[in-house]
This record gives sequence, structure tokens and C-alpha cells, in this order.
Amino acid sequence: MRTQLLLSALLLTICAAQVSNAQCPGITNSTTGAVTWTPQWCDEFNGGLNSAIDSTRWTFDTGNSGFGNNELETYCDPASNTVPCSTGHPNAYIDGRGHLAIQARSVGSTWTSARLKTAGKQSFNSGRIEASLQIPSHTGLWPAFWNLGSQPGVSWPMVGESDIMENWPVTSNIAGPGATGNCSTIHTRVTGDSGEGRCFTLPTGQQIDTAFHTYGQIWSANMIQYYIDDPTRPYLVLTASDLPAGDTWPFSSSANPFFLILNTAVGGTLGAPTDSATGSQPPMLADYVRQYVPSPVVPQLSQPAALTVKAGATSGNTASVTVTQTQGTGRTAFSCMTSAPKTSCLVTTSDPVNQYTADFSSSSTATATVTVTTMSGNGKGSNGTSPGNYTLTVNAYTISSSDASSPSAKTVFNLKVN
Repeated sequence: MRTQLLLSALLLTICAAQVSNAQCPGITNSTTGAVTWTPQWCDEFNGGLNSAIDSTRWTFDTGNSGFGNNELETYCDPASNTVPCSTGHPNAYIDGRGHLAIQARSVGSTWTSARLKTAGKQSFNSGRIEASLQIPSHTGLWPAFWNLGSQPGVSWPMVGESDIMENWPVTSNIAGPGATGNCSTIHTRVTGDSGEGRCFTLPTGQQIDTAFHTYGQIWSANMIQYYIDDPTRPYLVLTASDLPAGDTWPFSSSANPFFLILNTAVGGTLGAPTDSATGSQPPMLADYVRQYVPSPVVPQLSQPAALTVKAGATSGNTASVTVTQTQGTGRTAFSCMTSAPKTSCLVTTSDPVNQYTADFSSSSTATATVTVTTMSGNGKGSNGTSPGNYTLTVNAYTISSSDASSPSAKTVFNLKVN
């Protein structure tokens, strides 16, 4: 039986590799440190000039509804001749030089553009997702590469949104990064329109509109890491622990799939105002869009001695967990839970980029500190944390973890409340 199981596992592995190769022919594995990334889904846009955009991978949003952002353009399917769209001047096309082009055009007193999405074709909930892009920068233009949640019956922003590349002009009503930078943001139930994120300025002399840059996210359970050009050096790391109280992290379950979007908006919340030249710029060019999946990364967590705390105490309420992980395997995020009533816990580290993660890029050990918050009764009918013996569970999620319900590793130890 064991031999049969091993053979079955081998066949499954071979089949998975064949599926991956079929999705991404000619694309080799990528290595960061000790992690091997296997291409899982790709579009290289290698067709001839004006050849069809791959309909097994992409579909199009169309119309001029403003798309919730007061956008001014009409999004066109390249096969549409409905005014102001024109098949003679498509807004999305293969340029014959290995690129997808998304062209915002000025048409009389309005504009046309394109918005491609993988909705209904391919969904995502983890992995390294990146695109090599050269992006136009001009007053009125608002290009983006992002993913949007698609869980049935769940509306935005609760369904979740992750903006990998989002750029708008410094001349906009809300000033953007312009030609020298990029912004990455998540939107969740509580963070809403404002979201949680930051902008990045390219090294001196570099611009988004004069060269291709790789815009990506490393997406794992309870953590998203954003980078430009170098996935080993994320400029923004966000975790479930970064969200405000009462919020929900929507990015850690296969039950909430996401789809990718590439578009160039005109005007709107971040693009306005336009000027007389808006729509005459070169197109946004995509050299490729890819998803990679990582080789397994499994940490080891020590089991601390039992922690004894007095209900309501703000000192003596911490425990340390030693985390061991292969050097060169990137960041790991944490969560914790306890069986104690009216009690919460939080895991922190000394990572200077994000205090809720540990970085194993150049080290194989880290220390995570678990802080337990209990409640004392006020003597006026409000009961605090009841004395008793309970458990604390610390979960670790490496870059190969795709679902918060299945941590990469965990440790359980005792909590005694006096």
C-alpha cells in the first residue's frame, strides 16, 4: 500500500508539472534564495501584430459606467464597433513584438480604453504574481495591474482588492507618484476606499514610462509582499495583523478566489483632471503576466514553557517562540489563538519591515514574542477572564502557505490565568 501511495504521489507530481508546462511553455523556474518558483499560469503575448488576445485567459470589461470611480473612458472590446469603439483602432491589441498594448485614445470629446480581466477564466488565491510593464505617465491617465475578489454574494470592499501596480499623475487632484514611482494598496471591509498601502519611488534616473519594470506581489496566507524588479526586496509587507480592529483579511482562503485586471482608466478619482493631450500617449505595454508557485517551506516552532498571568496584567504576559527555518526562504507571518475567554493574543518580531513577520532571507532563526491580553473584572458585575488552565496556539505561515486554515507549522502551549 505504501509503495502504491508513493507511486500515486509521483504520478500526481508529474501530472502537475505537465499542467504547469502546458500553461507556461518555455518559461523556466525562477529561484530566490533557497526557494524554487514554478510557473503556474502565464501569458507572454508573443503573437503576431493584431493577432487575437488569448480568450482562454482574458475577457473584457466594457462600457462607460464610471466603474465606481467616476472614470471618463468607455472601455472597449477590441472586437466592438459600437461607437465610440472601433475595430480599426482597438484599445487592446498584440503589438507583434511580444507585448500586449492597452491604448487610451482621445475620440472627439471623450476617450476609449481597455480593461482586461481573468474573471471566469482563471482565479488566484496565492503565489508570486507579477507583470513586466512599461506604463504611460500623463495628466488624466490612471493605469493599474491589480486583483479583485470574486466570492459570490460578497460586495466590495469586503470581498477584497490588492493593487499591485497603480499609478496616477502628480498633477491629479489627489497627487500621485507620477513617472518615478508606484503605489500598492489593499482594500478591505474597514479600510475601504482609503485602503492600507504605500508608494515607492524608483531609483534615481529610472521611470515607469521609459523602461519595463516588474511589478509583483508574493501572496501567501495572512501576508502580501509587494516589490518592483526584485522579489527578494519587497518595499511593502502587509499582514492580517496590520488591519484595524474589527476588520477581516479576505486574502487567505481558496473560498475567496481573485481575478487579475489590467487597465488604463481616464480621469476619475485619481486620474482627474485631464488635459487636451490626454489619450495621445503611447500605450501601456505588458511583456508578460505570470503566476509562480513556491517550493514548500516548512518552519519549526519551539514549545514555550507554560505561561502564568494574572487577569488584567500588562506585564509578565509574554512568551517567546523560537522559529527555525531554512535560510533564504523569505518571510513568515504569524497568528495566534487561545481557548481562554475574554482573552486575545498577538505575535510580534523585531523585523524592521513588518513587526508581524520574521525574515529568513539571511538567517535561519528568529524569535517571535506572544503577548496575551486578559481582562480583569471591575467588581461591578463585569466579569473578566475566568481563572483556569487554557491553551495558546501560535501558527506560522510561510510563502508556500495558501490558506489560513492550514498553517505551515504551529506550536501549542499552556496558559494559566490566576
